Amino acid sequence: MRSLVLLMGILLIYSCEVRPTPEPVRFGKDQCAFCRMAIVDAGFASELKTKKGKVYKFDAIECLAAFYLSGKIPKQEVLAIWVSDYKQKKFIRAETAYYLISPNVRSPMGLSIAAFEKKEDLEEALSVFKGKTTDWNGVLEYVGEKWKEKISVKLH
Repeated sequence: MRSLVLLMGILLIYSCEVRPTPEPVRFGKDQCAFCRMAIVDAGFASELKTKKGKVYKFDAIECLAAFYLSGKIPKQEVLAIWVSDYKQKKFIRAETAYYLISPNVRSPMGLSIAAFEKKEDLEEALSVFKGKTTDWNGVLEYVGEKWKEKISVKLH
């Protein structure tokens, strides 16, 4: 009986574990932590939260990726990363999202990256916009190649 009570207590503690959640974006008021532009498009907004609770907001997935690659925040200090689902305009985890890179998707900073929570939504967008699909690591690689100079300037 005692071990059952102990087990129930442990399960209760773990079931109450707080999962990180994104902070709401104040569109037109919040500024991108990378490029300093106002965040205005819900289809591209992104966030990074540190383990200390500091939130960095971005106007485009490419700004988030460039900030992440810059090393300004050590990777081990990152608690969570969210990108906006292009179709549903809600935050989703960056690491599990499906991405489309297409010149026909006009993102605020011009690298034309859109994220999707569902693979079906990605495939639907791909049929309309054309382009290439990738994952979070592919986004980091793409932004690292395209914005190598911008990222290194932010380091100094």
